[in-house]
Parts: sequence; C-alpha cells; structure tokens
Amino acid sequence: MIENSESLLPLPHSKEVKLKALTLGVEETSLDELDRLLGTLEVDVPQRICAPVRKVIAGTYFGTGKLEEIALLAAGETAPKKEGVRGKFNAPQRPDADGIGVDFVVIDVELSPRQMQNIEKIIGKPVLDRAGIILEIFSRHARTREAKTQVELAKLQYVLPRLAHLWSHFERQRGGGVGNKGMGEKQIEVDRRLVKRRIQVLRERLKVIEKERHVQRGTRDSVMKVALVGYTNAGKSTLLNALTESKVLAEDKLFATLDATVRALNPDSHPPIVAIDTVGFIQRIPTSLIASFRSTLEEISEADLIVHVVDASSPQAKEQYETTCEVLKDLECDQKDKMIVLNKADLLKTPGQLNAARVVMPGAVRLSALDPTAVKKLRTQILDFFKTKMEVWEIVVPYSEGKLQSQLKEFGAIQQERYLEKGIFYKIQLDASLAKKLGIKRYAMSK
Repeated sequence: MIENSESLLPLPHSKEVKLKALTLGVEETSLDELDRLLGTLEVDVPQRICAPVRKVIAGTYFGTGKLEEIALLAAGETAPKKEGVRGKFNAPQRPDADGIGVDFVVIDVELSPRQMQNIEKIIGKPVLDRAGIILEIFSRHARTREAKTQVELAKLQYVLPRLAHLWSHFERQRGGGVGNKGMGEKQIEVDRRLVKRRIQVLRERLKVIEKERHVQRGTRDSVMKVALVGYTNAGKSTLLNALTESKVLAEDKLFATLDATVRALNPDSHPPIVAIDTVGFIQRIPTSLIASFRSTLEEISEADLIVHVVDASSPQAKEQYETTCEVLKDLECDQKDKMIVLNKADLLKTPGQLNAARVVMPGAVRLSALDPTAVKKLRTQILDFFKTKMEVWEIVVPYSEGKLQSQLKEFGAIQQERYLEKGIFYKIQLDASLAKKLGIKRYAMSK
C-alpha cells in the first residue's frame, strides 16, 4: 500500500536536479496560479500551453491532436506545424533543441481517473491534475497531528480511484516487484483494500481529534473570537503576528499555514478577544480537502467577527475575494459580521493600482501588515466593534458569588462598583451573549 510520505510526483533523476513539468490549461490566470503552486513544490515550469476548450472530450478532456502535440513537447521534440483546418501533424524524426523535455505533465483542471489514465497513455509521461498538486503541497506542509491526519485522509481518498493510474509511480518508488516485472493486478486489489482500511482508521482518528478540538473551543466560550480568512498567501499569518505581537510561521508560499492558530488580540481587553488564523482558500480546491478540514474550518463558524484579508497587490484580487466568499457561503458563514482588509498596500506603487484596489471592495481597510501604525489602527477598529456590541448592565452580585465577581471583572468593563448590604453593585459593560452564558439576571438597565 502507498504511504503518506510517498509523493504523488515522479521521482527526480537526482537530488541536485529539480523536476520539470509542462502545464496545460484553459485560462492564463489559472495557469499563473498553477505556476506558483508548482514553484512551492520547487518544480520548474519551462513551458506551458493554454488551450481553451470549446467542448470537453469525455475520455480525455482535451482533443487528441492537442495531447499529441503536448506529447512531442514533453518528450523533448518540436511540436509539428499544423496542416489544414483539422490540424493534422507530421511527427518529427528526431529530438530537436526547441523541445523542452519534462519529467511530468500537469493538467490545470480536475480530471476523472479514466481521463487521467487516457491522457497519460497519449502523452507517455506521468500526469497529475490541479487537485493532485494541491494535495501534494498540503502533504508537505502538514506539521501537527491533526493536519497530518486530515491531509492523509484527503490524499488517500484522491488516490483510491486512481490506483491503477498512479500504480506505476509508486512501484518505481518501491523498486518494483520480483524480477522487476511489476506487481500484478492482484497487488492492486490488495492495495485497494489496504487503502480503504486506512481511510476508515483515519476517519475514526479524526473523530477523536474533533472531540478534543470541541473541548478546546469550549474553554474559549467566554471570549470573543476574530477569524482571519482569505485566499492563500494573502498575508493572514503576517497580519496575525502584527495584530497579536506573536511569531506564527509566515512565509511567502501558498498554504504555508494549515492549522488554525489562536492568539490573544489584546491581553488587557474586556472581554478577552482572540484572533484565529485559518487555512487559506484557493480556486477549485479538492472537495476531499474541504471535507477533511471541516473541524478546522468550524473555527470560522464560531467566530464573532470575520476579518476577510485580500491581497490588494494581486491582479486577481477580485476573483480571490469572490472565491473566499463562496467558501464562506458553503460554510454558512456569509451572514456573519465581516470586516474587509486589503493587505499588501505597500506594493501598490501607481495611481492605477490604487484605484484598482479601491474597486475590489469599496470601503475596505487598506493597509500593509508590515506597517505598525496601520495595524494598530486596525486593532482599535476591531476592539471598537466589540465595544459597540456591549450593553450596560446594573446588577447586584451576592458576596458568596466570588467566582461570578471574578468573571465579571475578566469579561466585562466595570464602570461603577459599590458595596451594599446584599452584595456588590456593578454598573458594567458586558456582551449580551456572555451575560447569558454567565447566567446573569438583569436587575435594571441604565438609561
């Protein structure tokens, strides 16, 4: 059976030489993003082909003629010139210097197992789709027990229907069977059973982890939560570090952070407020990943405020914003209180770029997470948001209720305190939901 440590990518010829891939897609902007995904895996992309598809071919997605052209390029040969309307080819007789020669081909769409297998037969090189590349990145970046379990589950769900296709890749990584003649159909069936069994084990393990996470979230019931969401590499982790003065891993890479990270926004605030960094989103993210990361994404559903971070410097900022909004809608979080932040404003150098950023989301906060003054202003805006949700209460707490007295001082902003015969009188600003959790009965509300 395949192991989680085994890469979906083919093995490089040597550790010193980077893998090379040819990419094929239907949109230039999406191919730009695919180049960045492959760059995160340290794979070179010497050439890419953009071939818009008028009609999807059921068995191969792209037409056979285009795939034969890709096969020549991938083999290091020159693609022949088209003849006539139907685009017939005369294959060259020898390798040509104009051919690139690659280790594998990446198709910038999500392919069915049958399509992937058929394309690989035509091209003669290992083939991966966009979903496989994203899964490979998640697999390499997983650090915690929860993230590793989530990614391994998604990876096995992706691999299971594709075992016949990926079988040869894993066989090469293991060195093949007896006499190097391959493992045989029987071994594939054994692998399928083992993969299914492993998937069941991982699902049970995730249930235990989800229970642990539920307990952890229960300890934060009395605090206000701010969830930082957005497209991958929008600068969420950098902004979290700036807002909370912490040192969460922040790299200029796609999906550098996979775990929900919680930090106190301001230790002196009443009530306490925590900021939560979440996994980034991307277009056409594999559904198995969303399902596996459901428990992590629940942090968003329990947040009191969503700070939607957008990379203002990206040419696709609007599309990235809309992609995140779609995911929030799928999580049923689109109606929550939201604050839009256009990050990386320091990279906007021209008036045209500034105007384009304003068009993305009018009224959004524009800043750079590297600007302490701008970050301090954003932190104040977040604190002010929670202050507006607080109500003024006038209550009397019996002297015997020492725990409640300490909770009021921790979670509320006390305006007035007097010692009476029956207990301590408080005039306090307190969030209504917190008051309900603390079981406070309103005696009188100040005018």
